[in-house]
Amino acid sequence: MPLKLLIMSLLISITVPVVMGSMESYERTTARSIVLAEAQHLVDAVEEVVSAGEGNRRIVTVSLPQSMGRLHLALEVGGPLDVVSSLTVRCTCDGSSFTTLVPENPPARMTTPAGEVLTLNGGEHRLAIECVRLQGRTVAVMEVSG
Repeated sequence: MPLKLLIMSLLISITVPVVMGSMESYERTTARSIVLAEAQHLVDAVEEVVSAGEGNRRIVTVSLPQSMGRLHLALEVGGPLDVVSSLTVRCTCDGSSFTTLVPENPPARMTTPAGEVLTLNGGEHRLAIECVRLQGRTVAVMEVSG
């Protein structure tokens, strides 16, 4: 009987970490897919607002997984106007971009009212996107609303 118990304990101690690792990998893959889909939704909204011209404004809801913080994921949008990153929406993991999307029709710079990167973590975010003229350019200004 003690030998069977020892063998069962050994099997459990070997199997549990493998199963837990697989579950975390699945969760990370699923979260990354959701972040990418929401990033594309955001890029589509920016293209729509900028295509409509100055003064156009839209409210967009972005729903990101709550597990993003634990999985070290984030969605970064735009940045300062004099930097190339203002033309991109970046899906990041551990601070490194795993996907970069660019509004193409038309190309659009994106920033916040303070001229910074907008970083979104897990949860539901309502974003106000407005097409304005800044520094002689048509720009999509984004801010988290209510």
